Amino acid sequence: MNENEDHPLDEFKEHLRLLSEKRNSTAMLFYTSGDIDYYTASSFLRILRNEPSIKNLDLMIDSGGGELTMAVKIVNICKNYSNKFTVIVPFFAKSAATMIALSADDLILGKAGELGPIDPQVKHPALDMFFPASSIKNALEFIESSSDPYIKMTMADKLDPFLIGAYNRTIDEAKQYLMEVPSIKNSENKDEIIETFTKKYADHGFPITQKICRNLKFDFSFEFNNDEIENMIYDIHDLALDFMEKNNIETLILTPNNGYVAIYDSENEEE
Repeated sequence: MNENEDHPLDEFKEHLRLLSEKRNSTAMLFYTSGDIDYYTASSFLRILRNEPSIKNLDLMIDSGGGELTMAVKIVNICKNYSNKFTVIVPFFAKSAATMIALSADDLILGKAGELGPIDPQVKHPALDMFFPASSIKNALEFIESSSDPYIKMTMADKLDPFLIGAYNRTIDEAKQYLMEVPSIKNSENKDEIIETFTKKYADHGFPITQKICRNLKFDFSFEFNNDEIENMIYDIHDLALDFMEKNNIETLILTPNNGYVAIYDSENEEE
C-alpha cells in the first residue's frame, strides 16, 4: 500500500468506528465488483480471527455474487466469530451475496437496498470454467419452448450434457442451502420463499426489494428507523465506491481495527 492510501483508509476506519459506536457493534465493510470466491472467504477468516471479541457484527455488503459454497462459508465464519450477525445492504447484494444476506441473524436493507434471485455459478465438470446458472436455464427453456424439431436438435447438440448435469446439481444445491437457512427453515411459507429466490424471476438482476421480502414474512428488522445511522451508512457507501474507483480496487474488506484486504485487478495486497 502506498502513502496516498493512508489517509483514505484512516477515514474509512473512523467512519466504521463511529458506526460501531452508534450501533454497539463491530462494523465491517465488504464491497466487491468481482466474484465471491475461495480467497474472499479466506480473507474473512484471516480478518475476523484477529479481531477483538465480537458481540454484534454488522457486515455492510455490496456484491453481485459469486460461488455459492464460498458465500455459505463466509456466513459460517461470521457467525462463528460473533454472537449476532447482521447484514446491511445499502445498494445491492445479488445471487450468492443474497445467500449471505438471508442467512444473517438480522437483515437491514437501506432505502436503495435490494437483493436478487440466487443465480449460482455453475462449474463445468471437465473444464476449469464457470457459467451463470441463468444462462443455462435460458438455453434449456428456449429448447423446450421451440416447436421446430430442427432447432431443438441443433440447440440440444450444442448444449454440453456435462454442463446440463452440473446446472441441475447446482440448482438443487442452492435449494438445499436455502432450506437450511434459519429464517427460511422454520417458516410456514418456505416453499414460496425458495421458489421466489430460485425460479420466480427470469432476470438475474431482478430487484427483490424490502416490500417483497416483507410479503414473504421474513422476521428481519429491514429498516434502521434512525435517519442519522442510515445517513452514516450511505456516507460510507459513497466513500467506498469513490475510493475503489480511484484506486482501481476490485474488492475491499475492512474493519475499524486491523482488518484490511484489497484486491487490485488480479493482484492481491493485504495489510
